[in-house]
Amino acid sequence: MRAVNLIPADSRGRGRSRGASTGMAMPVYVLLGFLAAALALVTLYVLANNSISSRTATLTNLKAEVTQEQATMARLGEFTKFASLAQTRISTVRSIAAARFDWHAALSDLSKVVPANTTLQSVNGTVVPGASAGGSGGGGALRSDVTAPAFELTGCTASQDDVARLISQLRLINGVTRVTFSNSQAAGSSGSSSSSTQGCGVNGPTFDLIVFFQPVANAGATGVTSVTAASTTTTTPGGTQ
Repeated sequence: MRAVNLIPADSRGRGRSRGASTGMAMPVYVLLGFLAAALALVTLYVLANNSISSRTATLTNLKAEVTQEQATMARLGEFTKFASLAQTRISTVRSIAAARFDWHAALSDLSKVVPANTTLQSVNGTVVPGASAGGSGGGGALRSDVTAPAFELTGCTASQDDVARLISQLRLINGVTRVTFSNSQAAGSSGSSSSSTQGCGVNGPTFDLIVFFQPVANAGATGVTSVTAASTTTTTPGGTQ
């Protein structure tokens, strides 16, 4: 049988045109899809590049801050060293001050207790035995028995009772631990000089006494205080001294 086309003649060309239009629209959609994908990739690239640039700038700023903080720490380190040295020197001075014997106060107290009828021919003060200004202390073995500051006194009085009274008065001096009687001789005795020329009266006895005080901390063999000396050359903020 022969096929019969039942579509009206005026509608046959319109159908072919619609099919052609549909076929032409397909490449346009594909192109738009590619363009959208490319736009998305470009957007992602720009965002990633901006993020990297921002983080690079942040890293640069952090490195600059770290460098600045390190420089600040270095300066503060010098202050710390200087403060430590200052504390060491303060400790040294305090140690010396604590070990210092107050000779001024001791001599002042001595002048207050010596009776008016007593003449002192010599007063030798030493921090320890063998530490006198002349390089060796007097008093012999009696002085060597006690490692402590002491007055070695020689002089004369009107009588032996005055010698005993002087010894009693010397014990009243602040810090005195003992008074040792070394020698007492009447004027005219062997080895004694005339007391009349010394302001003590005729036949006044001469005496040798040692007045011992409380020991001084850290006193060395020659009386020099033993302390740890700080370095004299130090780096200080702003220079070297």
